[in-house]
Formats: sequence, structure tokens, C-alpha cells
Amino acid sequence: MNGQKGMTVVELLVAIAVTGIIVVFLGTAIYQIITVSEYGNDRLTAMHELQNSAHWFNLDGQKAVTADVDGELLLTISETTSITYALVGQELRRTAGGSQMTLARNIASADFSIDNRVITMSLTSAPEGRDNVSENGTYKVYLRPAEGG
Repeated sequence: MNGQKGMTVVELLVAIAVTGIIVVFLGTAIYQIITVSEYGNDRLTAMHELQNSAHWFNLDGQKAVTADVDGELLLTISETTSITYALVGQELRRTAGGSQMTLARNIASADFSIDNRVITMSLTSAPEGRDNVSENGTYKVYLRPAEGG
């Protein structure tokens, strides 16, 4: 039997155990890469939705002379021009001059308030995903001073 070549059962078991450990580590690393990447994408989406909404809110709010809140935000720019912000389902929509634009999707809540001449918009963006990512943003803008006053 001295001339026969092969592996013993112990050597085979050690090889299988080492291979198993390597596969577990690689599987865990790949899972972590995918999970962290998906979480990051969801956070980035939520932040982008909030930033886009804040951009338009600041532009319109600074032009507005008056504002009214009744479930939605109505900004009066001039006697003939007004802009409305409303949450429709999970979309924040801006309506100006008869045209409607979706500013953000995945909006879980939108609250508008007015205190003196300061308009506040509070949004919660929650993109659908398995990580349940949620970002909040509160934005304030001063109304333009009324002409002659």
C-alpha cells in the first residue's frame, strides 16, 4: 500500500472546513456590500427629495406677499399669480399658473404653517425599501414685505 496516492478522511474534512469558512466570509462580505449600498441609495433619494422641495419652497416663498394654509399652502405672488403646494398621495406637488409639477415623491407627511410673516414647511421623506429609511426636513422662509407697507 505504500505506492498508493490519495487523501485521508481527516485531510478531506479539513479542506471542506476551510472552504466553508472562506465561503461564509465571502457571503457575509457580499451581503454587507449590497445592504450598505441599498441603505445609502435610500438615504440619498430621501435627501434629494427634501432638497428639491426646499429649493422651490424658498424661491416661491421669498416672492410671495401673502400665504394661507388650509391643508395645503397657497402663496400669493401678485393679484393674478398664486402658487399652491399640496401633498397628493405621497407626492408633493406645486401648481403655478395652471401647470402642475411634482417636486418630490415618497413624501410620508407634509405640514405647512404660518407665524407672523414666516412660512414653515416640514416634510418627511420615506422611500420604500427594506431598511425603512426616513429623513425629515423643516424649512422656513420670510414673506416678501408688502408694497407700500
